[in-house]
This record gives sequence, structure tokens and C-alpha cells, in this order.
Amino acid sequence: MNTMEATLKRIEDKGERLTIQRRLVIEALCTHAEHQTINAIQHTVEGKLTGSKLSEVTIYRILEWLKGLGIVSQTDMGADGIVYALLDTPLHHHLVCLNCGKVIDIDDSYFADLRGKLQSDHGFRARIDHMAIYGLCAECAAQAGDSTDKVE
Repeated sequence: MNTMEATLKRIEDKGERLTIQRRLVIEALCTHAEHQTINAIQHTVEGKLTGSKLSEVTIYRILEWLKGLGIVSQTDMGADGIVYALLDTPLHHHLVCLNCGKVIDIDDSYFADLRGKLQSDHGFRARIDHMAIYGLCAECAAQAGDSTDKVE
């Protein structure tokens, strides 16, 4: 089953209604593997609706609905802005360099201990779907003369 079919099935299994507009946003997310801004999604669906287009507000509402269903993540990628992506398996996160803008993908396993500790200490079930952590990459830290054990 491809990503589009699997995503539509997940939504249908939850008893949710699939409008043409919702399908178009889901198709845009499935078509492009990379993270997308609302404007990028709007550009992808442009021309697929005869006589009309999806507004940014409509796309935002659809993305919020998909986030609520646990199907889409939203992440602030700094200079790249707010981006959306289908929640994939395995989950991944990003380290974003504040100096050069480099983005490093990291595995979700870094957050397993944090989820467990939040659950045991507070009874809180953290939903860490897609996170960006800001700092300096190794190259920029070295150029700045920062020590790797220094915490700011």
C-alpha cells in the first residue's frame, strides 16, 4: 500500500470525512517527501481545483486537523519557517545550526529516555513527533572556539 492509500485508510479508519480539499492537501504531503510550508502545499494543489484555489487559512485548518489525528507533524525550522510533514516511521528530528543553517537529521531514540522520564515523574505522555533543536554544528562551534562540554 502506498503512502497516499495508507494515509487515507488511517483517516477513514478513524471515521473522518475526506473532502476534496483534504484529499488535495494529503496528496501534496504524500507527493513530496521533504517538509513543506503552507505556501508550498498551496502551490502544489494550485490548478487541481477548477475555478477556485485553497486559501492558506483552509490549508492551515486541514493541517491542524491532520495534526490532531496524529498524521502530520509541524516543526519550526528556523529560517526555513514552519514546515509540515507526514509522520513517518521511524520518527526523526533535526539539529539546526544557528550560524550556518545546517540541518542534521537525528533518530527518535534520543527522546526515548525523555518520554519515559516525563511519564514516570509526571504521568505525562509526551508526543514528541518532530522536533528541531537549535545550537551550533560541530564546525561552527569549533570556529567559535566553543567547548563541547559548555552549556549555555
